[in-house]
Amino acid sequence: MAPGSARPRERAAEFATLRAIGWPDSALNRLLIYEALGVGVLGCVFGVAAGLGSVALLVGRVDGRLAMLALAVTGAALLLTVLAALVPAIVIRRLPTAALLADQ
Repeated sequence: MAPGSARPRERAAEFATLRAIGWPDSALNRLLIYEALGVGVLGCVFGVAAGLGSVALLVGRVDGRLAMLALAVTGAALLLTVLAALVPAIVIRRLPTAALLADQ
């Protein structure tokens, strides 16, 4: 088994358990979106801070165009993070709950 390959199965069992106890798909989707946004926001904040801080150290200042570009890239990164989190949710939703729990 490749390193990290147990992670999707672990999450599939978590989602199957939540579905088995009655969570609707909309609540699971919201959970995934909130998780993805949380991770994405943390990554973007630290990434933008490190990038703009590096520019300020190397160049001496950060102009408005660069700050606007950083903001646009942050928005795109958050959108991609949420979309990347929804793809496994859609795939897992199509699998039967009993089969996902049996794999555990």
